Amino acid sequence: MVFPVFIVFALFFVVLLIITLVVYLQVYKSHINKALNAESKPAAMTPPYKVAIVLTIIALVISVLFSYLTGYKAAYDRFENANITFDVYSFYAEVKEIDKNTIIVDGISLNDRTYQGEFKYKIYEGVNIVWKDKSISLLDIKPGDLVCITLVTGGGDITGIFKIQLLNRKDGANG
Repeated sequence: MVFPVFIVFALFFVVLLIITLVVYLQVYKSHINKALNAESKPAAMTPPYKVAIVLTIIALVISVLFSYLTGYKAAYDRFENANITFDVYSFYAEVKEIDKNTIIVDGISLNDRTYQGEFKYKIYEGVNIVWKDKSISLLDIKPGDLVCITLVTGGGDITGIFKIQLLNRKDGANG
Protein backbone atom coordinates (compact mmCIF):
# COMPACT_ATOMS: atom_id res chain seq x y z
CA MET A 1 0.00 0.00 0.00
CA VAL A 2 1.36 3.38 -1.01
CA PHE A 3 1.36 6.19 1.56
CA PRO A 4 -1.06 8.92 0.43
CA VAL A 5 1.16 11.92 -0.25
CA PHE A 6 -1.79 14.31 -0.22
CA ILE A 7 -2.05 13.85 3.57
CA VAL A 8 1.45 15.34 3.94
CA PHE A 9 0.40 18.31 1.80
CA ALA A 10 -2.80 18.78 3.81
CA LEU A 11 -0.89 18.70 7.11
CA PHE A 12 1.65 21.16 5.72
CA PHE A 13 -1.14 23.52 4.72
CA VAL A 14 -2.80 23.33 8.16
CA VAL A 15 0.53 23.99 9.92
CA LEU A 16 1.16 26.93 7.58
CA LEU A 17 -2.24 28.43 8.46
CA ILE A 18 -1.60 28.00 12.19
CA ILE A 19 1.85 29.62 11.92
CA THR A 20 0.36 32.53 9.95
CA LEU A 21 -2.30 33.07 12.59
CA VAL A 22 0.23 32.90 15.46
CA VAL A 23 2.55 35.37 13.74
CA TYR A 24 -0.35 37.73 13.11
CA LEU A 25 -1.42 37.51 16.75
CA GLN A 26 2.13 38.39 17.83
CA VAL A 27 2.21 41.37 15.47
CA TYR A 28 -1.22 42.48 16.69
CA LYS A 29 -0.14 42.15 20.33
CA SER A 30 2.95 44.25 19.60
CA HIS A 31 0.80 46.83 17.80
CA ILE A 32 -1.59 47.07 20.76
CA ASN A 33 1.33 47.48 23.22
CA LYS A 34 2.78 50.28 21.09
CA ALA A 35 -0.65 51.94 20.95
CA LEU A 36 -1.01 51.79 24.73
CA ASN A 37 2.50 53.17 25.35
CA ALA A 38 2.52 55.84 22.65
CA GLU A 39 1.15 59.31 23.03
CA SER A 40 -0.18 59.49 19.46
CA LYS A 41 -2.68 57.01 18.08
CA PRO A 42 -1.11 54.53 15.57
CA ALA A 43 -2.84 53.40 12.39
CA ALA A 44 -5.69 50.95 12.86
CA MET A 45 -4.99 47.26 12.44
CA THR A 46 -7.43 44.51 11.53
CA PRO A 47 -8.66 42.68 14.64
CA PRO A 48 -7.51 39.05 15.03
CA TYR A 49 -11.00 37.56 14.87
CA LYS A 50 -11.47 39.00 11.36
CA VAL A 51 -8.11 37.60 10.27
CA ALA A 52 -9.06 34.21 11.77
CA ILE A 53 -12.36 34.25 9.85
CA VAL A 54 -10.64 35.14 6.57
CA LEU A 55 -7.95 32.47 7.09
CA THR A 56 -10.65 29.89 7.91
CA ILE A 57 -12.56 30.70 4.72
CA ILE A 58 -9.36 30.52 2.68
CA ALA A 59 -8.49 27.20 4.34
CA LEU A 60 -11.92 25.77 3.55
CA VAL A 61 -11.81 26.85 -0.09
CA ILE A 62 -8.30 25.52 -0.59
CA SER A 63 -9.10 22.25 1.20
CA VAL A 64 -12.22 21.71 -0.94
CA LEU A 65 -10.25 22.35 -4.14
CA PHE A 66 -7.38 20.18 -2.92
CA SER A 67 -9.76 17.34 -1.98
CA TYR A 68 -11.50 17.54 -5.35
CA LEU A 69 -8.24 17.47 -7.30
CA THR A 70 -6.72 14.61 -5.29
CA GLY A 71 -9.96 12.61 -5.58
CA TYR A 72 -10.07 13.25 -9.30
CA LYS A 73 -6.44 12.17 -9.67
CA ALA A 74 -6.99 9.02 -7.60
CA ALA A 75 -10.10 8.07 -9.59
CA TYR A 76 -8.36 8.75 -12.90
CA ASP A 77 -5.36 6.63 -11.88
CA ARG A 78 -7.69 3.83 -10.79
CA PHE A 79 -9.52 4.03 -14.12
CA GLU A 80 -6.27 4.00 -16.11
CA ASN A 81 -4.94 0.97 -14.22
CA ALA A 82 -8.17 -1.02 -14.36
CA ASN A 83 -8.36 -3.94 -16.72
CA ILE A 84 -11.79 -3.26 -18.11
CA THR A 85 -12.51 -5.46 -21.06
CA PHE A 86 -15.50 -5.41 -23.29
CA ASP A 87 -16.86 -8.54 -24.89
CA VAL A 88 -19.13 -8.63 -27.92
CA TYR A 89 -21.72 -11.38 -28.34
CA SER A 90 -24.25 -11.94 -31.08
CA PHE A 91 -27.23 -14.23 -31.06
CA TYR A 92 -30.29 -14.90 -33.19
CA ALA A 93 -33.79 -14.42 -31.88
CA GLU A 94 -37.41 -14.17 -32.85
CA VAL A 95 -39.15 -10.96 -31.81
CA LYS A 96 -42.03 -11.58 -29.38
CA GLU A 97 -43.04 -8.04 -28.39
CA ILE A 98 -41.80 -4.61 -29.33
CA ASP A 99 -42.59 -1.00 -28.52
CA LYS A 100 -40.81 2.33 -28.88
CA ASN A 101 -38.03 1.54 -26.38
CA THR A 102 -38.33 -2.12 -25.36
CA ILE A 103 -37.89 -5.39 -27.19
CA ILE A 104 -38.70 -8.90 -25.97
CA VAL A 105 -37.08 -11.70 -27.97
CA ASP A 106 -36.89 -15.48 -27.83
CA GLY A 107 -33.43 -16.90 -28.61
CA ILE A 108 -33.53 -19.68 -31.19
CA SER A 109 -32.12 -23.19 -30.74
CA LEU A 110 -29.09 -22.52 -32.99
CA ASN A 111 -27.63 -20.24 -30.29
CA ASP A 112 -25.43 -21.24 -27.40
CA ARG A 113 -27.51 -22.27 -24.36
CA THR A 114 -26.78 -18.90 -22.75
CA TYR A 115 -28.78 -17.12 -25.45
CA GLN A 116 -31.74 -19.46 -25.71
CA GLY A 117 -34.95 -18.43 -24.04
CA GLU A 118 -36.73 -15.15 -23.55
CA PHE A 119 -34.88 -11.84 -23.10
CA LYS A 120 -36.14 -8.32 -22.53
CA TYR A 121 -33.96 -5.34 -23.45
CA LYS A 122 -34.44 -1.63 -23.09
CA ILE A 123 -33.41 0.11 -26.29
CA TYR A 124 -31.61 3.41 -25.81
CA GLU A 125 -31.11 6.15 -28.35
CA GLY A 126 -28.10 5.48 -30.54
CA VAL A 127 -28.55 1.72 -30.92
CA ASN A 128 -27.79 0.77 -34.53
CA ILE A 129 -30.87 -0.92 -36.08
CA VAL A 130 -30.41 -2.12 -39.67
CA TRP A 131 -32.18 -4.06 -42.41
CA LYS A 132 -30.10 -4.91 -45.48
CA ASP A 133 -27.41 -2.31 -44.60
CA LYS A 134 -29.99 0.48 -44.21
CA SER A 135 -30.87 2.12 -40.92
CA ILE A 136 -34.42 1.52 -39.78
CA SER A 137 -36.53 2.43 -36.77
CA LEU A 138 -37.23 0.03 -33.94
CA LEU A 139 -40.91 0.24 -34.83
CA ASP A 140 -40.11 -1.16 -38.32
CA ILE A 141 -39.47 -4.51 -36.64
CA LYS A 142 -42.61 -6.59 -36.04
CA PRO A 143 -43.36 -9.54 -33.76
CA GLY A 144 -42.29 -12.77 -35.43
CA ASP A 145 -39.33 -11.21 -37.30
CA LEU A 146 -35.94 -12.91 -37.02
CA VAL A 147 -33.18 -10.62 -35.74
CA CYS A 148 -29.50 -10.80 -34.84
CA ILE A 149 -28.77 -8.96 -31.60
CA THR A 150 -25.21 -7.84 -30.86
CA LEU A 151 -24.50 -7.25 -27.17
CA VAL A 152 -21.57 -5.50 -25.54
CA THR A 153 -20.69 -6.55 -22.01
CA GLY A 154 -18.03 -5.35 -19.64
CA GLY A 155 -17.17 -3.09 -16.75
CA GLY A 156 -19.02 -4.82 -13.93
CA ASP A 157 -21.27 -7.10 -15.98
CA ILE A 158 -23.04 -4.22 -17.69
CA THR A 159 -24.78 -5.50 -20.80
CA GLY A 160 -26.20 -3.31 -23.51
CA ILE A 161 -27.44 -3.75 -27.04
CA PHE A 162 -25.01 -2.42 -29.60
CA LYS A 163 -26.82 -3.43 -32.78
CA ILE A 164 -30.03 -5.07 -33.94
CA GLN A 165 -30.01 -6.47 -37.43
CA LEU A 166 -33.29 -7.53 -39.01
CA LEU A 167 -32.60 -10.79 -40.83
CA ASN A 168 -35.92 -12.10 -42.03
CA ARG A 169 -39.44 -10.75 -41.85
CA LYS A 170 -42.19 -13.09 -40.71
CA ASP A 171 -44.47 -12.00 -43.54
CA GLY A 172 -41.69 -12.62 -46.09
CA ALA A 173 -41.55 -8.98 -47.23
CA ASN A 174 -38.19 -7.88 -48.55
CA GLY A 175 -38.62 -4.23 -47.43
